[in-house]
This record gives sequence, C-alpha cells and structure tokens, in this order.
Amino acid sequence: MAHIAVIGAGITGITTTYALIDRGHTVTVFDRQRYAAMETSFANGGQLSASNAEVWNQPSTLLKVARWLWKSDAPLLLNLTPSWHKYSWLAEFIAQIPHYRRNTIATVKLALEARRALFALAKREGIQFDLEKRGILHVYRDRGSFQHAAKVNLLLREGGLERYAVNADEIQAIEPALHGVYYGGFYMPSDATGDIHKCTRGLAAACARLGALFFMMRRSISFLLRMLGCV
Repeated sequence: MAHIAVIGAGITGITTTYALIDRGHTVTVFDRQRYAAMETSFANGGQLSASNAEVWNQPSTLLKVARWLWKSDAPLLLNLTPSWHKYSWLAEFIAQIPHYRRNTIATVKLALEARRALFALAKREGIQFDLEKRGILHVYRDRGSFQHAAKVNLLLREGGLERYAVNADEIQAIEPALHGVYYGGFYMPSDATGDIHKCTRGLAAACARLGALFFMMRRSISFLLRMLGCV
C-alpha cells in the first residue's frame, strides 16, 4: 500500500483521507491552518443537495459573463489577463456546451451518490453535525424563471433526483416563515442541510484515530522542508 500526502484539511481533503485509509493506505495530511476545516469548510452554506447539479456549460452562461465583465459586484468575476492555463480551460469549457444535457444528468447521478456516501460515512463514525433531512425548496418570483427551472427539472429527474413543482400555497405550507409573492417553486424532499465544519472536524478526528498523520500550519512547513532536505 502507498503512503499518500493530502494537501488541505477541508471537506474534500478529509473525505479523501478517510477513503484512502479505508482502502489500506497510509496518509499524511498537510494544512496551513491550525485545525481542519478552517477555510472554505468553516462557514459554507451547508447544503447536502443534488438539486444544484445543472452544469454551467451552456450559451446563457457566456452571455451572463459578458454582461458581468465590467461589474465590480458581479456574482462571477473573470480576470482577462492572458495565460495558457486560463484560456485553455475556457476553451475546454466552451467545447462541453454541446454536451450540456449529458453532463447535467451525469452530475446529478454523481451528486446523489456523493450525498448517500456522506450520510453513510457520518452514521458509520457517529458524527453529529446538525443534519436536517427536511428537504430544500427553490422558489421563483416570475413565470420565465420558473419555466427555465421546469426544463432543468426534467434532466434532474432523469438523473434520479426526486424534485417536483409546488405552487404558491404549497410553498407557504412547506416554509411558513417565507414571505412574499412567488409564481412557483420546486421541492426536493431528499435534500438536506448540515454543519460542514462540524462534519469535517468529526471526520478528521476519525481519520486521526484510524492512523492518519496531521501536520498543521508551521509544523507542516518545517516538515516539508526537512523532507526536501532544505533544513
């Protein structure tokens, strides 16, 4: 079995570490913070959802990016400074636009499997992370956005996601605290929410118990320097 280094102790790095240990590998985790889950996985929104699996590779995304280029508060910022890595990636992004349908369905299936695996892992290790299996509700204020969501819904359902349309009255019944006028929405009863920080920290503790080594912050830097023969 290999001895593998994992760089980063967020949810991706820690779940990777756990999977590698489960397959019999020896793993050492490096992170620049003092503890696991102190950056992106510290205060993420916490959705355990397959309902956002629509891929971005579609013509409408390119139009949105073009409109957002000169806006400082744009939800997606693109630095136009040229580099081979950046523009080759953009070329690959554009090349996948004809495969939007296939890729969305595949992404839904992957998201469903990832969600199932995370639930099973948390149960296996007894990790408590404020898991709420009450579903996720998407709401739309106008007919146009709802109709677009309805088209995407066909692909999500084809990928295996349970997602169905709800009217304004049903939206109110599902979430009484939600106020305003809505045209309609879609409800995913199998989606969930949880505290990603607690989940990652709990899983990191399980990895340490199973034999993973953790080198955090300056300690990890000095260790790497020794490994490279610099000190």
